[in-house]
Amino acid sequence: MLFVPFWNRTESRPRAFWRVVGAFALVAIGSQLLPLVILGGVDFPPSVLGLGQNTIALVTALLVAVVWARYVDRRRFADYGFEFTPEWARDAGVGVAVALIAWGLALAVHLSAGWAHISAVISPGVARHSLPFPLAVTAFFVQFLFVGIWEELLFRGLLLRNAAEGLETRWLSGWTAVLGGLVASSLLFGVVHADQATSLAALGFWVLMGMVLGSAYVVTDSLALPIGLHFATDFAFNNVYGLSNVRPATAEVVATVLRPEFTGPERFVEVSGLINIGAVVTITVLAAGYVAAQYGRITLRTTSVYTTT
Repeated sequence: MLFVPFWNRTESRPRAFWRVVGAFALVAIGSQLLPLVILGGVDFPPSVLGLGQNTIALVTALLVAVVWARYVDRRRFADYGFEFTPEWARDAGVGVAVALIAWGLALAVHLSAGWAHISAVISPGVARHSLPFPLAVTAFFVQFLFVGIWEELLFRGLLLRNAAEGLETRWLSGWTAVLGGLVASSLLFGVVHADQATSLAALGFWVLMGMVLGSAYVVTDSLALPIGLHFATDFAFNNVYGLSNVRPATAEVVATVLRPEFTGPERFVEVSGLINIGAVVTITVLAAGYVAAQYGRITLRTTSVYTTT
């Protein structure tokens, strides 16, 4: 009886709460604490430092996922949504294209409304020790690719799936359990990005992004589309269209193809402003259209039912 809150005898594995908490804690240690130990005190250029931090985070997340799949979740690693097939690569590529289009439209709205102007093209950061543009933008490209992979593996593959399985009860089953897992993982995604939010309302922007990425996961049962969307959102937002330059501290360190200067009302031009929220809605519509066209219809393909390996 003492082990009932911790161990599911039917499935011969820890209960979902502990699977979620354990995976999150281990990846958090690897992505936040290990870089401080390994890279702390080293005066790297911002692009290289970010690449180093996220390389450590990616390795940690992959190791945790491999161990979790075999010894804790008792499932195939591929069940998290990694299957390197031509179809997987196609979905990831579509995610990249959708994000590039949506964030390009966001910049176009800023410019056409007169709330921004382009002050520089092919612009390296101005922070001390910034690398030349080609090297800096390459480092940011790889960095954000790694971010897209390890964060989607954690929040969607590990957390959302296990949360949905844990919520499967006589009162909550099927799509409602998956929806519960989607909400829970999105809220946690928002919380860990709280340092980038300037208000409680701004925090909602990150929760919304988590919902969009999680929805792409549950309707495809694959990490391909969410990884493509996540990677391209980060890279386009920061290094292609320079939308993050609305924050002076970011503008100093980011190498970007276009460097806009923003003068419009904060409620429209801020990172979590209405224009960027509109871009997230555009991503949702375009991604949904692709899923409907490619898969025949939009339906939940991630299940809350656990099947043993």
